[in-house]
Amino acid sequence: MQANLQSLREKLLEHGIQASAPRLAIADFVLNTRSHPTAEEIKIEVEKKMPSVSLATIYNSLHLFVEKGLIVAVKDPASDKWRYDCNTKPHFHFFDEASGQLVDLEPSVLRIQPDFSKLYADFEVNSIEVTVKGKLRRSSTKNKSSNERKSLDDN
Repeated sequence: MQANLQSLREKLLEHGIQASAPRLAIADFVLNTRSHPTAEEIKIEVEKKMPSVSLATIYNSLHLFVEKGLIVAVKDPASDKWRYDCNTKPHFHFFDEASGQLVDLEPSVLRIQPDFSKLYADFEVNSIEVTVKGKLRRSSTKNKSSNERKSLDDN
């Protein structure tokens, strides 16, 4: 646990984030899950280690983590909430309409070739967000939890 704590401290500092106890607890959960949790879900998990953590601290920390590039905020396709993704590499998402689960998709599974030359000169594209909606086949998730499955691919 001590090595993990030191590693988390270093990761926060690499991103220009002071490593306070609440931030370390939040980072410990968010950086070690693939479930794309909401702030409220993060609070529930962090409270197990730090019962006094406030929702404001959670939101402020998440905002800072996103601002510094430690994590990515993803709009929940089924609500007005934001979900937080520790995968900062370019990728897409699959939204399971039955369970509400958001799963990372490797870019290689979708062939998207935008032609930015057709945009007006007024547009400066910073990123592309793609969410595919549907239902996960239960056979593909039967023996894997969302935290174990890093991404769906062509396998």
